[in-house]
Amino acid sequence: MLCSTKSLLLAALVSVLLLHLCSRSEASNFDCCLRYTEHVLHPKFIMGFTQQLANEACDINAIIFYTKKRLAVCADPKKIWVKKAVHILSQRVKKM
Repeated sequence: MLCSTKSLLLAALVSVLLLHLCSRSEASNFDCCLRYTEHVLHPKFIMGFTQQLANEACDINAIIFYTKKRLAVCADPKKIWVKKAVHILSQRVKKM
């Protein structure tokens, strides 16, 4: 009886640990912009971009710029400088 109690306790602890690890890995694969940068980025420092749409998982619309230094910068898609940068980057892609 004592052996089966220890086995059940061990199984429960392993289950909780696995559940915790699985939930952490799913959360880390899903990152959202939570606020916008205050700084204007010059297009010559930007390598590319993606668009984040506000939905169930992300609270705000954003343009995520990827810089030459491998940084991801969240920007407000309503700002003029962001619209210009997206336009310039889109033109770069068309020329390739």
